[in-house]
Amino acid sequence: MFSIDGLKYDWPCDITRVSRMRPSDISGMMLDRRWFNDVLGTYMTYSVNVAVPLGAGEAYARLYDALTQPVESHRFILPYDRGEIAVEGRVEQVSDSYVRLPGGDLHWRGVRFEVVANHPSREMSLERVLERGRSPMPNVAAPEEGDSFAYADGRWVRVTYADGDERAY
Repeated sequence: MFSIDGLKYDWPCDITRVSRMRPSDISGMMLDRRWFNDVLGTYMTYSVNVAVPLGAGEAYARLYDALTQPVESHRFILPYDRGEIAVEGRVEQVSDSYVRLPGGDLHWRGVRFEVVANHPSREMSLERVLERGRSPMPNVAAPEEGDSFAYADGRWVRVTYADGDERAY
């Protein structure tokens, strides 16, 4: 079973997952010929092949419409180990087959799509970052000059300080 943007599908399917541990731009060969691997996080990719049941034309049309929406991302719930994982991800390609069945009925089948996560599913903990001597950095898409952050309650929060230029001492 999987879901896309809250629409659940309990159809027979074959799902393959790939975990990529993505290195940062500073990863590479060091002068002592050792490899320095600065891992940003583990990014998931799921390949899903769905067997569309006969008579599920309307539900299939909703699935296809959801997958082919030109949006920046979808929210997927996919199998992960013994449970599920929520992935905010993109679909880059959808394929299926149109067949004529005996008796002249037309049917879409074999829809295939790939979910590419837009975020890491696993990241190094702050404690591990500090143990390795790395600089802890908040994961902020568009920080502005002068932004300050503090790590509190297990997450990064933006902190605002009074402007010292406007205070008389």
